[in-house]
Amino acid sequence: GTLLLLFTGSFPKVENADVIKEFHKSGRKAMFVANHNSWMDIPFLGHTIGWHNYKFVAKKELEKVPILGMAIKLAKNVLVDRSNRRSQLLTLKQGMKWLDDGVNLCTFPEGTRSRSGRLMPFKNGAFKMAHKAGKPVVPISICGAAKVMPSYWLFPMKPSHNVCKVVVHEPIESEGKTEQELADAVRDAIIQGLPEEQR
Repeated sequence: GTLLLLFTGSFPKVENADVIKEFHKSGRKAMFVANHNSWMDIPFLGHTIGWHNYKFVAKKELEKVPILGMAIKLAKNVLVDRSNRRSQLLTLKQGMKWLDDGVNLCTFPEGTRSRSGRLMPFKNGAFKMAHKAGKPVVPISICGAAKVMPSYWLFPMKPSHNVCKVVVHEPIESEGKTEQELADAVRDAIIQGLPEEQR
């Protein structure tokens, strides 16, 4: 992801990067979640987390995407077949094991890119995974990515500098909350960091 940003001159501005640095220093692991309306969200999220061990939780259909699909499989990311209940349960167990083994997880809880650009309803898989593992969730707001690479575009159409911004929010603990309370708190945090046209 960082190499793609380097080649395309598309590094976004990252606000509150110190939150991530301090979290990494603590040695704890988390589920990092962000809104999603552009392919650029993937390298933006990876760049924001930094050179730390993490896996993406993604839909199995992405295996069919050229280049990206092969990269996802080679990196042993967590893939879920949303049409298969057994796959969903296996994904839940696999994700919890990665978190317990000291690996961060990343996902886009909307489940797909928003074509309108506005935040869509969240699916509960990421929050169930974090909640059952007793791990915090780090909300991340990605602003303006579709201006650089719209959903119908194959490559970035212009550099991200001065166009895109990534806002990191404080980790939200899963302990002491229900899964729904956790999801609601994360959604509220992400919304706070988004411009009006993405809310």
